[in-house]
Amino acid sequence: MEEREFVTLEDGISYMIVDEIEVDKVNYVYLAEEDKPESFRIRKIEKAGNIEMLVGLDSDTEFDKAMLAFVKRHKEDI
Repeated sequence: MEEREFVTLEDGISYMIVDEIEVDKVNYVYLAEEDKPESFRIRKIEKAGNIEMLVGLDSDTEFDKAMLAFVKRHKEDI
């Protein structure tokens, strides 16, 4: 059985990391609650010195770009 990694976001909910994809030198992290796949979230990794943080996306355009990368990678699963 595959070991899953979890993170807790600002809403206090623990999300499972579904995937990470780099697009145009930005690392996007795709998240969902373990028992609620409809709770899908996307965050990007930003660095402040040696610290990595998950932050929200800046625009609908960025969301579309991140979703397109996810759909292309998982088109067989969708």
